[in-house]
Amino acid sequence: MLSRLLILCFMSTSVSAAVSEDGKFASLMVQVNLTKYERKSGLCHQQMRNFKLREEDKIQLKALPHEASDALGKLLDDALNSCAQPELFNLSKSILVLEEQNKLDNSTAITSQIEGIRKLIFSKNIIAEERAYDNLPISLKEKLEKIEFLKKPFDLFEVIEQAWDAPQ
Repeated sequence: MLSRLLILCFMSTSVSAAVSEDGKFASLMVQVNLTKYERKSGLCHQQMRNFKLREEDKIQLKALPHEASDALGKLLDDALNSCAQPELFNLSKSILVLEEQNKLDNSTAITSQIEGIRKLIFSKNIIAEERAYDNLPISLKEKLEKIEFLKKPFDLFEVIEQAWDAPQ
């Protein structure tokens, strides 16, 4: 991850002189916010790696049908995104600002920087997870949303294995 960050920083520092001062500043803000997000995201992923399913939570999940496991991918993404706030929001906002500025500057270096960061940070295929969650009965979604540990980073595989006794 660090090597990708260094490549992106190099790309953004090699911005041509044709880029406006506002474009250069917006590019720098993306770099700053990316660094802050990477730091925060690392802490969130550490929480996920350190997760241990409590017995009372396991009992609560076991009472739910196995189809509830279909929602866990989306709930984990939501928990990681929530954990990474406000850094993820600030990064997203700075990318949008840079995109808008680049409409004026039309820099291929800036376009490459934006595309690289998007692939690095927002490359997950969340449509399938959102669809799986959306297809669950409303009553099951409500039960899942009341489970407190699912609102913080958790180990998806540990939860599935311990709650439903089998990997998905």
